[in-house]
Amino acid sequence: MAGTVLMAPPASAAPSRDRIVKAAADEVGEGACSPGYFNSCGMAWCAEFARWVWNEGGVSDLKGLDGWAQSFKSYGMKNGTYHSRSSGYKPQPGDAIVFDWDHRSGDDHPIDHVAIVISSSSGTVNTIGGNQGDPGRVRRSSYQRSNGDIDGYISPVGVGDGGGGGGGEEKPSVNHSVTGDSFTDLVGRKPDGTIWAYNNNILRDNGVPYSVGREIGHGWNAFDTVLTADVTGDGYTDLVARKPDGTLWLYANDTKNDGLPYSSGRQIGTSWNIFDTIVAADLTGDGFAELVGRKPDGTLWMYANNILRDNGKPYSASREIGHGWNVFDTLIAADVTGDGFAEMVARKADGTLWMYANNILRDNGMPYSSGRQIGNGWNIFDTIIGANVTGDGFADLVGRKADGTILLYSNNILRDNGQPYSTGRQIGTSWNIFDIIM
Repeated sequence: MAGTVLMAPPASAAPSRDRIVKAAADEVGEGACSPGYFNSCGMAWCAEFARWVWNEGGVSDLKGLDGWAQSFKSYGMKNGTYHSRSSGYKPQPGDAIVFDWDHRSGDDHPIDHVAIVISSSSGTVNTIGGNQGDPGRVRRSSYQRSNGDIDGYISPVGVGDGGGGGGGEEKPSVNHSVTGDSFTDLVGRKPDGTIWAYNNNILRDNGVPYSVGREIGHGWNAFDTVLTADVTGDGYTDLVARKPDGTLWLYANDTKNDGLPYSSGRQIGTSWNIFDTIVAADLTGDGFAELVGRKPDGTLWMYANNILRDNGKPYSASREIGHGWNVFDTLIAADVTGDGFAEMVARKADGTLWMYANNILRDNGMPYSSGRQIGNGWNIFDTIIGANVTGDGFADLVGRKADGTILLYSNNILRDNGQPYSTGRQIGTSWNIFDIIM
């Protein structure tokens, strides 16, 4: 769609929040120029997408909205439908959500991004926005409602009262992170045992997600394996760590209490040194991370997460889910297909990359029955991480080379005929100061 004239929908097409949400959801994965949203091609187009969605949803009063995200806040202030983050308003489906990334005083256009609210809960708001991620596309995201970058919410004129009593059906977060949004943060451990968190600011920092790190713990060289996993199912990344004696420890994320997420841990298992590789991800689609362990004989074992059922002991029982996995030197559990069920991505020593789609529901509880090659040349990396860097619910891959550079391979499985990781770009240097990255 092109042009600058906004045509009011016919009278029979009554505006509704459901129509706005559907209009946004139908565009997930699309780009600025194909199909395009008003004047979105060749510009920073989040605002063009948002006003296009409102128009498609039947909103007739769009006066004052333009290609600037700031125009949405101005629209809300003029029409009395703006609600600041601190007001206690519960965002409703179809609202616009506006962000101020840099918080600069004296900025005459403080709003840096706008998206459409899809649903919200008491602590989380789920959105769809244009010009998000790399490359900039229509993508899903999830944020804690306490996130200081959220400036506020704007209800469209003529669509409900915007009173905040609704908020829509609560849906799970698109993914989890240290900070509780849908953009995966990275955690690195140095040989001295300190761990460092790199918050993901890919939207704020022009596509560079991990520009600044801070120390969040010490003494972690007591462990030979450390994994990120949402064990507790709250949308915040916990850490699971194994000592050489085989004991397994859970460090639940309490960042929302004191800003230091992993201040205390508790033992949750023994004898985990029977595995040469352990990975963590949500295999069953319930929002609680499972663990998968590989034994040296190549058998693969899944530990379903029953933390709620078993009095806080998440991984009490296991079952074998495969064999022959010792042909791979690296295993990465990640939701490649974006359906909420983690795939297994595996690398062979020859550098070929293989994906095993998760068919746990179809195949009687056996998630990884068949695989296909999705890449080659991946033996240039000494570490590969599955991470939802772009915040759209489709796991990207981050690879580190021996020289310390890290590259991001954005997931374009929908665009590129089932090949998710066709191109990479450098997003950092000097990451070889860490002996573990997760």
